[in-house]
Amino acid sequence: MKRSSEFADLILPWAGLITGVVSAGFAHQFGSEGVFDRCMSFSPGPVLIVSVITIAATVAGAFVSWGVLRKDSETPARKVVAAISVGASALFVLAMILPMIAAVVIPPCFE
Repeated sequence: MKRSSEFADLILPWAGLITGVVSAGFAHQFGSEGVFDRCMSFSPGPVLIVSVITIAATVAGAFVSWGVLRKDSETPARKVVAAISVGASALFVLAMILPMIAAVVIPPCFE
């Protein structure tokens, strides 16, 4: 039990970066597979749903990292990692919002 709590404490500053990378990768893969493989039968609805879920996961990870950043008792190294993690999460959210806009604006199978 002690080892798992130590691991969880070590991973807290990295939470936003880890969830952001995984979420952005999943959202990108889902969107690109759906758009390019099933062009005529794929509506923007599933892309929007998956993007909203992955954005929520990224924001949750960023809030975990933000909690580490706000604590006065944390070491400077952990605060730097948490700050990078929060910033990267914001970038990943932007990277997931732009395909959502494209899914709504660009017609299917745009040529």
